Amino acid sequence: MKKRIVAIDVLRGFALLGILLMNMASFAMPTMAYFNPTVYGGDDMWNRLVFSLSHIFADQKMMALFSMLFGASVMLVTENMEKRGQSPFWFHYIRNFWLLMIGLVHAILIWDGDILVIYALASFVLYWLRKLSPKWQLALGLIIFFVPSLVSLGVNAVLPHLEPADLQYLESYWQPGETAVTTEIQLYQGAYADQVAYRWGTNAASVPYTAGQGLLELSLLIEFFSRALGMMLIGMAFYSWGILTAKRREAFYINMALIGFAIGLPLASISLFQYTAHQWGAFYSLFNGRIPNHIATPFIASGYIALVMLWSRSNHFARLRDKLAAVGRMALTNYIGQSLIGTFIFYGFGLGLFGTLNRVQQLLILLVIWVCQIYFSAWWLSRFQYGPLEWVWRMVSHRRWQPLRKKQTLQGA
Repeated sequence: MKKRIVAIDVLRGFALLGILLMNMASFAMPTMAYFNPTVYGGDDMWNRLVFSLSHIFADQKMMALFSMLFGASVMLVTENMEKRGQSPFWFHYIRNFWLLMIGLVHAILIWDGDILVIYALASFVLYWLRKLSPKWQLALGLIIFFVPSLVSLGVNAVLPHLEPADLQYLESYWQPGETAVTTEIQLYQGAYADQVAYRWGTNAASVPYTAGQGLLELSLLIEFFSRALGMMLIGMAFYSWGILTAKRREAFYINMALIGFAIGLPLASISLFQYTAHQWGAFYSLFNGRIPNHIATPFIASGYIALVMLWSRSNHFARLRDKLAAVGRMALTNYIGQSLIGTFIFYGFGLGLFGTLNRVQQLLILLVIWVCQIYFSAWWLSRFQYGPLEWVWRMVSHRRWQPLRKKQTLQGA
């Protein structure tokens, strides 16, 4: 059992650090630079290379891993409670209600790229799907996951029928002008209160709502929710089959890695090539352009799972693996911690470096954060049973005091 739990923690730590590869751009640069490298962040070979590698190897894939592990954790928690003769219903909903509250605080007061709100909302649906057979969970998960691609095809078919104002909105959204970019840089280099007001929407500009805006927002909402819920269901199936707990044979994981990367990496590369071939134009990039990378995601994520499970079964780089497991055990603390560190470095209430560093320079900061979180997590868990936020979340979920410091007898274990 210990090996299975360690394997999940290692994979969660890997996903958590990988998420920062994408989130760093959101901390450091104007919003659309995350999706569109022509907006900001350096247009030379090295900065484009950083963007390209992040797009192929990390974009969506790390969130997919995180979502799969979330689904697995729902299975693990509810199954353990049921084995003890307890109903998991109220615990599940109380636990994820507090996750929703943490996510809302994170999204409004710290950083608007939060994923915890989506995870908490998805969990309310997920509970009722946990008893499906793994085959049905996998099938339903894939169907839900690929809904956004169908929506993108549908919206793309509607584009020729939109009014000029709708098309103009979409184009300005994808390729914001110099004034919009400068305004966002000044906002995040400025006062904290203005940033919170912006995230809350209290100082939003009074502009007419267009059909183009509605279509875009609906497609993005469907995409975020479907990606999360779909991969959570797949994670439930993978957990039940022992894939996420390093229980399958070595040959299984080798084949899983080979097939996953052989399909996923070319698709993600084609996605990047097609963006470039369409000159990063709005009407292709916003909808049909998202499809190849979307399809590639579960394949590449499966490849990562296979490699991490093989690593978990081996003795190679065991100290690093154990430290990565510590990062995974403190995933909530480290996820919020990344936002606190990132916003302090780049926002006006801290060092105010927003919009001043290119992608290569951001990568150097990312490496420093990785090292700090790896060593801090190992240090913390050598003394305490849970990460700080995990401890708080555990107490409000169980509604009783939980000891934090390890007992003396456990410290030498």
